[in-house]
Amino acid sequence: MKRRLLLKLSLFLILVALLGGFAYLRYIDWPSFGGAKEVRVYLPEEYPVKDAHHYTLRSFMDTWELYRFTTTPDAINFLVENLNLESHGIVHEFPLIVSKPPPYWWDPELLREAEYFSSRERAPDGRLYDLLYSKEMGIAYLIRFDG
Repeated sequence: MKRRLLLKLSLFLILVALLGGFAYLRYIDWPSFGGAKEVRVYLPEEYPVKDAHHYTLRSFMDTWELYRFTTTPDAINFLVENLNLESHGIVHEFPLIVSKPPPYWWDPELLREAEYFSSRERAPDGRLYDLLYSKEMGIAYLIRFDG
């Protein structure tokens, strides 16, 4: 009887640990779904997009959309023009602090150097943007801020 109760308790604890682990993995966006579709909202088909990820962080009144994708300098020029971005030159660290745990793929600190762009004014959609692009690696990090 005691052995049977211990077995049931053990199975229950394992199930709770698995469900908790799965919930945490989705919280940090693993695996990442639908990133290319979300990036295509900003970039037409003529520009290549690979390894795209998208994640939404929500706070009380603010929302951040995080994007990571690989593309070409021409695509970055298109984004800069259409989102009213201005260059702040080459940076060696990304000046943004995300208060929640970011998704597993959000690691702009791994870029040795990248060009940093930010909104001059609100884009036509009424939002603010930050963009970090490494020409060396072709990786872009885009943040859309609603607030």
